[in-house]
Amino acid sequence: MTFKVAKSLRAELLWWLMVPLGILFAFNSWRTIDTSRELANVAYDRTLQASVRTIAERVTVDQDGVHVDIPAAALEMFESQFQDRVYYSVHLNNGKLLTGYDQLPQPDRLHQPGLDRIVFFDARYKGEDVRFAIYSRPLFEQDNRLSAIVQVGETLSSRQALARQIVWDAMRDQLWMMALAAIFVVIGIQRGLRPLLTLRDKIQRRDEGELYPFNVQKVQTELQPLVVSLNQNMQRLQEELDARQRFIADASHQLRTPLTLLNTQAELALRAQEPAAMHAALIELHHSTRQTVRLANQLLSLSRAEPDSVRQLAFEPMDLTDFARSLTAEFAPAARSKQIDLGFEGEDACYISGNTLLLHELISNLLDNAIHYTPANGIVTIRVEAQHADIYLTVSDSGPGIPRSERLRVFERFYRILGTKESGCGLGLAIVKECAQAHEAVVSLSDAEEGGLKVTVRFPPSPHRHF
Repeated sequence: MTFKVAKSLRAELLWWLMVPLGILFAFNSWRTIDTSRELANVAYDRTLQASVRTIAERVTVDQDGVHVDIPAAALEMFESQFQDRVYYSVHLNNGKLLTGYDQLPQPDRLHQPGLDRIVFFDARYKGEDVRFAIYSRPLFEQDNRLSAIVQVGETLSSRQALARQIVWDAMRDQLWMMALAAIFVVIGIQRGLRPLLTLRDKIQRRDEGELYPFNVQKVQTELQPLVVSLNQNMQRLQEELDARQRFIADASHQLRTPLTLLNTQAELALRAQEPAAMHAALIELHHSTRQTVRLANQLLSLSRAEPDSVRQLAFEPMDLTDFARSLTAEFAPAARSKQIDLGFEGEDACYISGNTLLLHELISNLLDNAIHYTPANGIVTIRVEAQHADIYLTVSDSGPGIPRSERLRVFERFYRILGTKESGCGLGLAIVKECAQAHEAVVSLSDAEEGGLKVTVRFPPSPHRHF
């Protein structure tokens, strides 16, 4: 058994905003630690620099030799609350130690002091990390062969304390900024989600039958695609509801009369005393029953051709020529009963993207209408052919045809031409039109060469027409 964890949009937004801020905080903290060391070195290196220069200035040469007098201020400037240890030495470049600690660490080749240039380097001395400054000063202006090398070092307690203080101050400010940023982010997300929550509340307050669209212009740009999709979905739902209500209304209206007639005819048959009268009543009842069944089937076909039902059907490449030929054969008995010449024309395969159920209804209604309205010894011809990029299905007959003034209205449901003596309910061409629209096809009416009506259905070609 699996459980789905509900996702919160607010929590997800907070995650994607605060996690990057946390990563930036960590990176900035690492940079702050590195920078604090550099700042502490810069501050305390100035003291080392001042110390070595002060001591170097007190190195003198006279007739008795080289002397150095280290002033107290040169070493007292290192005094701090951490009592860092200070190490110094002054020796000549020939190796003679004048004063200070012997065998202090020396810089590597890359940090050798040059003339009048102070070099800083780190080293271990007496088990401690020490920061040294070394400076070489020539003792004679005209002769650089003899110089005094002054070296002063200091342990790192004060530097580390200053670096920690810098880091703490920076981290404290960053934490405050993070806290304020989190507050503003939460407020911003709450305000940013307010239009979406307002839209949710409007949807929830609507009654079940309220499907009018939302005003797209009154929402933020980012929400407009969502509102447009909602409006489109509600429009489709409204169309489906309208189609269902229309079907229910049409069915109830059209079935009321034949059902009443069936009931009346059944009562007449029950009251008939003579076998001949009873037989005549049963014949009328059977005829009315067939008409009612045909009406019910057409209503069901019409409901299957509605847009909401069509969206659930599968369309696939199919040979319209082969499909129409086999369906025409099914109507051969009905044509023979009226001595009608039913013919099929079409040899080449013509592929369309079709649904067999809807195509069956389309062609069946065309053939049924043609055979029904064509008098005995007439002609009905069905033809499938490709012209340019389109596929054409035509059904022509030698019947009475349809006046030009009526050709637009005959596609309306339950519309029948005045004066028509043939039985029917006016749904055949309405079904043909709905099925054609489901295939993105166009239906047109014209005069047939046989003298009656010619119905043409123009299908767009299938991408697999040469399948």
